[in-house]
Amino acid sequence: MNSSTIGSVLLGLILISQYPFAANARSHGLQSDLISIVCSASTNKAECNNILGSIPEAAQAKSTRQLAKVVLEAAYDKAAEGQSFLKGLAAATKSPAFAQCANFDYDGVVMSFKSSLGELKEDPETANYDAKVASDGTAQCDRGMAAEHIVNPQVTALNRQIAFYSELAFLVTNYL
Repeated sequence: MNSSTIGSVLLGLILISQYPFAANARSHGLQSDLISIVCSASTNKAECNNILGSIPEAAQAKSTRQLAKVVLEAAYDKAAEGQSFLKGLAAATKSPAFAQCANFDYDGVVMSFKSSLGELKEDPETANYDAKVASDGTAQCDRGMAAEHIVNPQVTALNRQIAFYSELAFLVTNYL
C-alpha cells in the first residue's frame, strides 16, 4: 500500500469514528430545535419561548409527539384553572356573562384540550383540529362579556393566555 492509500484509509476511519458524536450532538439539539420551530411559527415568539422555556418537560421532549403532549397537558391544566377562577367569579358577581364563560364556554375549552390529548397517537389530524377549536370558547367568553358591557382585565388576560396555548398546541400538532 502506498502512503496516500494508508492516509485515505486513516482519514476515513477517523471520520467514521466521529459520526456517533455528531449524531449525539444533533439529538441533543433536537429539543431546542423543536421549540424553535414551533415558536418561529407563533404570533408571539417571545411569549412562546417564555412559556415553553418554563416547562422543563418541553425542553426534554425528544419528539414532536412528546412536545405536543407536554403543551396540551399544560394547556389543559391552565384551562381547568381558568375555569375554576371563572366559576368563582360567576358565583361572586352573579353575572350571566361570567356564568356563561365558566359553565359553557370553558367547558368547551377544557374538553377540546382533553380530546386533543386523547387523539395524539391515533388521530393526529383530529388532535390538531381540537387544539385549534379550543380557542373558540375564549372568543365566545369575550363576546359574552362585551355584550354585557363588562370590562374585566383578569378575564381578558386569561382568555388571551388560553387562546395562545391553543395556538401553541395547534402549531405543535401540525408537525405530527
